[in-house]
Amino acid sequence: MAFLSSCLLAFIAGHIVNYSIIFLALEWFDSHLLAGVGYGLCFGPPIILGWFAGVYCDRYSPRIVILVAQNSFLVSIAFLYLALDSLAEIQPILLLLAALFSGVGWSFVAPARFATLPFYVNPKKLAGAAIALNLMVMTGFGLAPMLLKHIEVHYNWHTVLSFAVVLFIISSALLVPLHFHFKAKPTDKAWREVKQSLSFVKQSAFIKQLLCLSMIAYLLMGPMQVLLPSIARDNLLLSETQQGNYLSLIALALIVGGLLAMVLKRKGKLAKVMMGAIAIAGAGISYLGFENNLMLSIVTLAISSICGGIAISFIVAGLQAFSGNEHRGRVMSFYSIISQCIPAISGVGAGVLAQLYSPEIALQVIGVVIVLGVTICFVGMKKFSQLESFEHV
Repeated sequence: MAFLSSCLLAFIAGHIVNYSIIFLALEWFDSHLLAGVGYGLCFGPPIILGWFAGVYCDRYSPRIVILVAQNSFLVSIAFLYLALDSLAEIQPILLLLAALFSGVGWSFVAPARFATLPFYVNPKKLAGAAIALNLMVMTGFGLAPMLLKHIEVHYNWHTVLSFAVVLFIISSALLVPLHFHFKAKPTDKAWREVKQSLSFVKQSAFIKQLLCLSMIAYLLMGPMQVLLPSIARDNLLLSETQQGNYLSLIALALIVGGLLAMVLKRKGKLAKVMMGAIAIAGAGISYLGFENNLMLSIVTLAISSICGGIAISFIVAGLQAFSGNEHRGRVMSFYSIISQCIPAISGVGAGVLAQLYSPEIALQVIGVVIVLGVTICFVGMKKFSQLESFEHV
């Protein structure tokens, strides 16, 4: 529980940093392009650094990796502090530098937390613990905008950033006493095991297809963070605090989806449920671009997020179930890289489309891509689509 609490606080603080960059780009420059590029930098570096994170988690204790890497977020916050009191000409540069250091932090902290989890959990309960950790990720993602907006409205941006700093400090303080025995692996062996795990993924149809589905599912996250603030402000005409509450609905719905996944995993037809959930979520965010009625928008966002939570929870549980002990850490590292890089790509793409056309069109395009992607997977993954249950889950 101490470890999960540390994770929750760090994920809330990390997403406050991300949302601060997005909100400030929209508030200062009304630029979806800048917001999208900033979001891309927040989650883009794992494309390269994520592989080093896996190696470092083999060579050093992943707990130490977390404690060191979280300092990168503090550097990011320092750049945001500077941006608040700087000339408009250099504010975009400071925002992007803040995003880059946030991205460096995410590159190491996210996979290191998944790599640390097995040291605190009975192996027989690892799949359920992985779902619980994923719930912390989703809760942090959802609570961050609500807390940010409430603090910013009642106080100011300096207080928002100070609050994030305090959360990071408490998160690290909780982690410091949680020692465990760790046997380091030589770096060359770590790289060799990465290659072996890639070969394992290639040969395992279920893991390969689960990772493929995770790429489609995580296309949802970029547009949600980059475009929904504008939809809430301009289409739904919500106040500052109402915008935060609207975006935080995603968290509650994702958690509900995760809890439903724990019930549905014993009901059979898991592949069909997973693919159907992703398709519904994609269709839902596409519809959000059309809808100006607040209640219908809330219902649509809730249903889409619940379906996203079900799909992502099934993917995490499936990866844990089908990965052997010797490959599980690396497989989860691959998943962690996907969970950060794909939102970065979709966030940048959504920002470009919104800048060229409109946020509404951008949401519709991304939604159509998701639905088409999962339809192709359903047709092409014949064996996987017959999957009824996860062994050992």
